[in-house]
Amino acid sequence: MLLGWVVTHREILRLRVYRIPMGGASLLVRALFRSTSRFNSEKSYHRILFSLSPEKVVIPCTTMSEELKYIVNELNRNPFNKNYNLISFDSLNSEQLLQVLNDVLAEVDPRNKVDIRGEDPEQTTVRILEMLRVLKFKPGQEMSAAVFCQRLVQGDKHLIHPILEWLLKNMEDLKMRAYLAQYLVKVEVPLEILSDRDVSAFYEEYEKLIEDFKLVHKDSQVLKNSGYSTSELRADIDAMEHEKDIVIKRIERMQQKVENIHNKEAMLEAAHALRLEREREKSLGNQKQEQQASLTHTEQQVQRLQQQLKEMQQAASGATAEGLLQRLEEETNVNTYIVKQKLPKEIGIRNNDLEILRLVLSEPVMSRGDLDALNSKIHSVNSEITQMVEHHLAANNPADDKLAPFRQQAAIIARKKETTAEHLTELRNKLSAAEEELQEKKSQLKEFAGETVLRGEEFKRYVTKLRGRSSLYKRQRTELSALKAEAGVLTRTVEILRARDEAVLRGLAMEEAQHGVSGFRVTEERMEQVSGEKANVDHEKGQTLEEMSSLVLELTQRIATKKAQLAPIIKELRPLRESCQVLTAEYEQKKHVYDTTAAGLESATAKLEQEVQNLKEEIRASESKYHLLEAESVISQVKLDQIAEEMQRYVGNTAGSDKTKSLRDRLTQKINELEKLSRQLKDDQHIVKENQANRSKQMKLWTDLQKLLECKKRCLEEERQNTGTVHREKGAETLVLQ
Repeated sequence: MLLGWVVTHREILRLRVYRIPMGGASLLVRALFRSTSRFNSEKSYHRILFSLSPEKVVIPCTTMSEELKYIVNELNRNPFNKNYNLISFDSLNSEQLLQVLNDVLAEVDPRNKVDIRGEDPEQTTVRILEMLRVLKFKPGQEMSAAVFCQRLVQGDKHLIHPILEWLLKNMEDLKMRAYLAQYLVKVEVPLEILSDRDVSAFYEEYEKLIEDFKLVHKDSQVLKNSGYSTSELRADIDAMEHEKDIVIKRIERMQQKVENIHNKEAMLEAAHALRLEREREKSLGNQKQEQQASLTHTEQQVQRLQQQLKEMQQAASGATAEGLLQRLEEETNVNTYIVKQKLPKEIGIRNNDLEILRLVLSEPVMSRGDLDALNSKIHSVNSEITQMVEHHLAANNPADDKLAPFRQQAAIIARKKETTAEHLTELRNKLSAAEEELQEKKSQLKEFAGETVLRGEEFKRYVTKLRGRSSLYKRQRTELSALKAEAGVLTRTVEILRARDEAVLRGLAMEEAQHGVSGFRVTEERMEQVSGEKANVDHEKGQTLEEMSSLVLELTQRIATKKAQLAPIIKELRPLRESCQVLTAEYEQKKHVYDTTAAGLESATAKLEQEVQNLKEEIRASESKYHLLEAESVISQVKLDQIAEEMQRYVGNTAGSDKTKSLRDRLTQKINELEKLSRQLKDDQHIVKENQANRSKQMKLWTDLQKLLECKKRCLEEERQNTGTVHREKGAETLVLQ
């Protein structure tokens, strides 16, 4: 039975081989075409490639890696729009892959936007390598630079695919890096050229400009990330422009109002002088307030210093030199005791605790059994200490010790000193906490009320004022609560009225629609609004009628003069208007004809495009069918060739040699040999079945004999271990004990 081989091509040069019958190759090809028919809609062409051997068929695999999928998806998006699929992209040759890599680099840096077919390969390689160096691409430590360059020149897809993935994933950062590289990558100048003074000066200026560019770029990035929105700035600018227009219109209206006043200039100068004097008065008022605040601050500082001086005088009134010295000696003794006795003792205790903790940390983690063992050891040591103390007390009579009372008094005094020192430390801590709290309160008071410190009558007046304000605050808070409640009721009423108003408006709109007068209410409201605005305007006009009467007369005269000047021009304009109307009508007619023609052409173009698309689909289907038929014809031709060769051998096989035997003869000979072997094996099986019982019995006897011999051997070894000598004579064994 003839066998064919179907080889599935994997992405990373891996081959997986399946064996199928040769007659099923055509069915397999059809099945593969049916399974891959969805790729036809993606403009992908699936070709079946045959190797030199007619039994091998190489079929592209539809399973690709995630890396390839990501690259294809990114290349199909803007700004590349490559329209690839997994199969077509994987089948690109080295030149096409390098062109794709060049296109991606051109998106990063537009200077790389070239066609590599018109560029020297060495120049292309140098340019791509330089760009990757600028972008800081790392190919990996296991790959040397020479191997990387060689594989890049060859267009190895297993090298280019990771580069494309890295570029597409970091596109924005790489664009910024390429932009900065244009200005920050320094030009390498040889040392012999830099020795020239002019070149050195230019190069220093060049480096300075690079540093300036770094600072400017950093400031630009800070501004971009500062949160300022261009839309908000534009809105502010538009609002300011609108306010500017309003102010300009007001100025124009005021100018129109004051145009007919005979002493206009004098009044404008007086208004200007008045504005200056008011500004000066305002600035003087601000200066006065600042001076008053400064004076108040100075007075308060003087009062505070006087109070401190008074307190210090009172504290020093009953003090003497001996008392001060005694107090200083007491403080010195206390501090000396704390520094020389208390603090070193506490430091020693802390150091001992620290050493114990370090030892505990340095030891491995203890289990529950280790802890129990340590506890038992501690208990045993404590009991030994207790016993030793009791033994010491029993051996030494306390009544014989004459220094025991003094030791007790010293211990009591030491404990009192320690207690007093601890109490003093606690009081000092409380004092420092109280002082910190006082400073915090003073800072809060300074924030809310400045440097003001009220004393005596001022504090009483301040308290009275606070009480009045408190009562006023309570009364106003009650009123505010009532107003809030009323506001809530009014808000609910407004919501109800709005809902009713909307319902009424909807009903009114339906009624207007039924009577064919839709929009009547809106028009009426607009008319009322316009009439209201007109009334306001009329009111303003009535107020300024006398001022505008002279302006109207002047404008009437100007209008009459302009009419007299424009009369001949109007006469000349009338025939021009008529010709303009004729040309406009002709233009509209031509435009209509153009629009009709353009619409017809667009519809015809769309129809042709649809036909072209259908023809393309038919071409794709025909190509697919053509490749299928071509594959079937090749397979059929291979079969026919094999059949013809077989028939030729069968007919021309007269000598009977093994080399020229036909396939049929060889297979027949092989079948005969296999049948002979099968008969021989059946005879052997029959003989084995007949002798099975005897041989099983013989096997059992030999097994029992082996067990018996092993038992005798074991008994012999045990006897040798005992005292005595074994004698063997004529099949008998005698044990002689000693």
